[in-house]
Amino acid sequence: MRNKKPSPFQASFLLTDQEKIYVLVVCGIFLIGLCARHFYLINETATVYTSAGIEQTENGHE
Repeated sequence: MRNKKPSPFQASFLLTDQEKIYVLVVCGIFLIGLCARHFYLINETATVYTSAGIEQTENGHE
C-alpha cells in the first residue's frame, strides 16, 4: 500500500501497539477524572456560614 519511506518528521509520530495502548490508558484516566470532577461540581451544595466557630478576640487586639 505504502511504498514511500516516511520522512523523519512523520516517523517521529509512528507509535508501536504498546505505545498506543499507553496513550489510550492515559487519555482514559484523564477523561474519568474530568467526568468525576464535573459530577462533583454539579452535586456540590453550598453550606450556610455560621460564626459559631470563630474565636473571640481580646479587647484592644486586632
